[in-house]
Amino acid sequence: MLKLDTMIVKKFDELAEKAKKVNASQQVTDVAAFVDSKKFQDWATAALSLLQKVFGEKSLYYRNFSAIYSKIINIAYKESFDNCRAILQAAREEYEGGGLSEVKLFLDHAVLEFLAAKTAELLRRGEKEAACIMAYVLLEQALQHLCSRKGIAQGSVELMNDALYQAKAYQVGTQQRIKDWGYMKEDFIQCHGEKYRTADVDDMLRGVQRFIAKELEVTT
Repeated sequence: MLKLDTMIVKKFDELAEKAKKVNASQQVTDVAAFVDSKKFQDWATAALSLLQKVFGEKSLYYRNFSAIYSKIINIAYKESFDNCRAILQAAREEYEGGGLSEVKLFLDHAVLEFLAAKTAELLRRGEKEAACIMAYVLLEQALQHLCSRKGIAQGSVELMNDALYQAKAYQVGTQQRIKDWGYMKEDFIQCHGEKYRTADVDDMLRGVQRFIAKELEVTT
C-alpha cells in the first residue's frame, strides 16, 4: 500500500473545516433551506480541485460532485451542499483507508472488501447518500474488472453494463438491476434522495455484493 500524501490529507482537513463554516451559514425560509452561495462556491471549487488531483476527472467522485455543483446558479440549497459534502467525505475515507492506491494497482478481494465495508459503515451511521455513492463505486470497480476478464473496453457504468449484456456476460435481469442502481444514485445526486430509505441503499449494497460473488466469484 502506498504511503498517504500528507499534503493531501491536510487539504482534506482544511476542506472539512471550511465545510463547517458553510454549514453554519444555513438559513431557512418557508420554501427551503440554503447556505451562503459564495462560501459554498469557494469550498466547492477547492474540493473539485482536490478530487481532480487525487481521483481524476473520470472518477465517480469528481463527476458526481461536479454534476451537483454545476446546477448551482444563484441559490445554494442546503441539500445540494449536504450531498457534495457526503461525496467528499466518502472520497476522503476511501483515500485514507488505502483503497485508492490499491484500486489503481489491482482489483482483488481486499479492495472489494474494503469498499463494501466502508459502504456498510456509512449505512450504520445513517449516511445513505454517501453510502449509495460508495456502493456505486464498488459496482463500477467490479464492472471494470469483469470487462477486463471479457476483453471489453472500460468506460462508464452505463456503457460497461450494456457492453457486458451484449456480450452475454449476464442476463437482462442483471442489466436492469444495474440500471436501477444507477437511477438511485442519480436521484441522490439530483437531490431526490428523500424517496429512499436507508434499507433501500442496504438492499443495493447487498445486491452489488451478490453480483460480485456470482460474476467475479469473490465473496465480500
